[in-house]
Amino acid sequence: HCAECPPPLLERLQKLQAVVVTQPSFLYYSVERYLAMVPPERQPWLYRIGSLLRGGLTVAASSDSPIVPGNPLMGIYAAVTRQADSGQYILPEEGISAGEALEMYTINAARASFEEDIKGSITPGKVADMVLLTDDPTKVPAEQIKDIEILMAIIGGEPVWEA
Repeated sequence: HCAECPPPLLERLQKLQAVVVTQPSFLYYSVERYLAMVPPERQPWLYRIGSLLRGGLTVAASSDSPIVPGNPLMGIYAAVTRQADSGQYILPEEGISAGEALEMYTINAARASFEEDIKGSITPGKVADMVLLTDDPTKVPAEQIKDIEILMAIIGGEPVWEA
């Protein structure tokens, strides 16, 4: 998860060019628990997604469902805004762009599972796994990302779910 990433660990990850798979939605759903349980001196290292990306690492994202709900839009929202459901912000300097967050759930997730040749982008020859959304997460104000709805899910080019 790389939930806590102190500077020596970040340096080691960079040296190894490790792929980090993290769960940004934990920030949204669990930040109060982290702040209550993680000693204050270690809190600046919580989910340092921005530092990981600026450090040149591939960062993929997942929900870790059923620990938290599986909606990736909540993770994108949390990675961008660093805001919890309580309204509290944590380390806003670690926030990233919506485009970077979207890549964490798509092409970077495919890289993490060594499937970037068949998944992770809408490209000819790849499996057509995608969703149709009510808005573009990269175009709406960051605070609206969590309110975007899924209209349709397509797996292998076939619609499997519609709103």
